Amino acid sequence: MPDLLVGLRQQLDTCPKVRRWVVALSGGLDSSLLLFLLQRLEPSQPVIALHIDHQLQSDSALWAEHCHQLCSRLNIPFNLIRVTPGSASEASARTARYHAFESFLQPGDCLLLAQHADDQAETLLLRLLRGAGVTGLAAMPCSRPLGQGVLLRPLLQQSRARLEQGALELGLEPIEDPSNASSRYDRNFLRLKVLPTLKQRWPALLSRCCETAAVMREASELLTERAQEDISRCEERGGLGLARLNLLSQARQRNLLHVWVSEQSGHRLGRTQLLQLEKDFLHARSDAQPVFRLDGHQLRRYQEVLYLLPDPLPVVDEGERDLVVGESIELPLGCLQWQPAQRGLPVGQQLTLQFRRGGERLRPLGRGGSVSLKQLLQEAGQPPWLRYCQPLLMSEGEIIAVPGITLCEAVTSEGGLLPIWSGFGLS
Repeated sequence: MPDLLVGLRQQLDTCPKVRRWVVALSGGLDSSLLLFLLQRLEPSQPVIALHIDHQLQSDSALWAEHCHQLCSRLNIPFNLIRVTPGSASEASARTARYHAFESFLQPGDCLLLAQHADDQAETLLLRLLRGAGVTGLAAMPCSRPLGQGVLLRPLLQQSRARLEQGALELGLEPIEDPSNASSRYDRNFLRLKVLPTLKQRWPALLSRCCETAAVMREASELLTERAQEDISRCEERGGLGLARLNLLSQARQRNLLHVWVSEQSGHRLGRTQLLQLEKDFLHARSDAQPVFRLDGHQLRRYQEVLYLLPDPLPVVDEGERDLVVGESIELPLGCLQWQPAQRGLPVGQQLTLQFRRGGERLRPLGRGGSVSLKQLLQEAGQPPWLRYCQPLLMSEGEIIAVPGITLCEAVTSEGGLLPIWSGFGLS
């Protein structure tokens, strides 16, 4: 038992700014033991327990009551959240559970999960069998941000066998979820049928899996850093310039696209998707305008620039709204912002904002004559499917600025502000 307490203390010390410890308490052996260990450590910060009732088992209400009684005996505040997963699958339950975690956590909270080395080995093998790349093979991180708080897995280096021994020493009577005995779930199949045989043949399996996950995590961080460097060089007009992208090696192109799409949309592209994206956008004719759709997002190409957009594109309001120079506002696509300029619009000037309607003309600063808005947007390389979202700044019915593109004649002043807008793209 002392070794578990020392290990837990060392892990908690990695989070010195925590305001409150939140133990994710399922009532099973691992989380119950974690709660007991934390209570014995008596940290200076408050400790509370959080139970998520997935309502998938007929006895789920009894499990919640068991956790409540356990917390009462330990004098630890108990919190219960009931969720309704989209299905009875492991993935749906996990999604619902983590949404509940995120909604519950407050700034300064640290959510403690009781996953251990056997769980890490299962995760690594599952992802390997599903064809994961470097990031997937990094398995579960020891800690990461979650909502307004942070998530910590302080038992990740401990084996299930050691935790079972600790629970026996404490005389714990944890809940046993009957679904854990069913090998029809992939993770349970590995736990019940595969890992025991592997550990018998290779006794150091758990430590080796943890080491491999750590190495993969470092490799993933390096690949992300490299991709971010390449992205900064390829940024163009709110997207990725294909001319610069094509100067990179094939491996760096794929790494850049994988990280870029993930960071902008949350989608992690599988290898098949990545190869299709490469074929459709990097190897297509220069005048091609392919579309590649992901859930809630789409990729498009125009004039050798690759764009990542919401799908569907938003609807803009055909009306007008008042604003003053210097006022930043959220738009259907992007945000109208301002930056100081040698010549710009006078601070505080009253304007109206509207979107393109068709047929507009203006007199761009320094052009020496009028031009149609359509021609101006074409010359600026703005894609046709974005032009209807172009904000226009008006005064007395005339266009005085096209944010992100130009100011108009006779409306600028020294030391004014320049309106900036980009409908989408890299942040």
